[in-house]
Amino acid sequence: MKNKQISLFSAILLIAIIVILAVSTVFLMQTDKINKQYEVEKAITPTPSLAPPQLYAKATEPLLRMGSISNEVKDLQQKLKDLGYYDGDIDGQFGSGTKNAVILFQKQHELTADGLAGKSTLNMLYSEKAHKIVVTPEPILPDVKKEELPMLVNRTTPIADNYAPDDLITISSLLDEKLAIIKDEGEKASKVAVVALSEMLKAAHADGLTTWQISEGYRTMEEQKELFEKRKAEYESGEETGNNMSAEEATKNATKDVAPPNTSEHQTGLAFDITVPGKSFADTKQAKWLSKNCWEYGFIIRYQLGKEHITGFNPEPWHIRYVGKQHSIFMRDADIALEEYLQLQQNKAN
Repeated sequence: MKNKQISLFSAILLIAIIVILAVSTVFLMQTDKINKQYEVEKAITPTPSLAPPQLYAKATEPLLRMGSISNEVKDLQQKLKDLGYYDGDIDGQFGSGTKNAVILFQKQHELTADGLAGKSTLNMLYSEKAHKIVVTPEPILPDVKKEELPMLVNRTTPIADNYAPDDLITISSLLDEKLAIIKDEGEKASKVAVVALSEMLKAAHADGLTTWQISEGYRTMEEQKELFEKRKAEYESGEETGNNMSAEEATKNATKDVAPPNTSEHQTGLAFDITVPGKSFADTKQAKWLSKNCWEYGFIIRYQLGKEHITGFNPEPWHIRYVGKQHSIFMRDADIALEEYLQLQQNKAN
């Protein structure tokens, strides 16, 4: 009888060890995947905006996010509802409705609009500084001709093979060197965009933010193709995942990370990647200033949080696109992406 008990105990102990090893393996695989995604961004953009996230918040750092279920989420929902930001159920489940309410609250309180209820957001929410939602009048859609609308370039609307901006200039020929570092000598962009960029950076300097870097401007089709093919090869060879892929599978996976040729906004000459040397841009004062003020100079934050299903790209707070003031200000006030704006214009024309 005693031997049977020992055998049973040994079996249970063995099962427990197997379970622990399995969980540890999954955790390490998730961490490795996150780090690889970070390295992809690091290779594509001069200063990556996101460092590999911790899978779990520290006990001393409260963090409520998508998927959180707790009484703390209930309190969050109730407070957001009291202030007019949330109109859903108080169920303690942090879903898309709660996330959107958090983003709206963050925007109206000049916080990083990431949809995460962390320490700074919670402190503001439960402080005397938290104010009720400010409802602005519905903006009026600009009345413009079709040819005056901004160009759309994305994964489903590629640019023509032979397209080339007709007003390309070297950025340094028009932008005062005191306003920003130009990462690559000879970097080019559309003249109208460079003029607007210069005015915007002058305003930023006047506000005390003097460190900026232009990390990317115009990109040729060949340059975009080279970036994409390099990423595709990493998947195809197994360098990225450890397993070889077919050309079709590699192409599908590479498309999630890098815009295929003729689908990058950089090919328009109207887009810039704005960074701060040596820093994660999303965490800088420059990023907050850009997000708040770029619209006044005809720029938009092209790939915003919460618009991924529309734009097809993950959020890129460093990527701005020149569209013109009448368009950018409406998009800001209506909180819509370029695709949504052009759809409104099309509906109006019809």
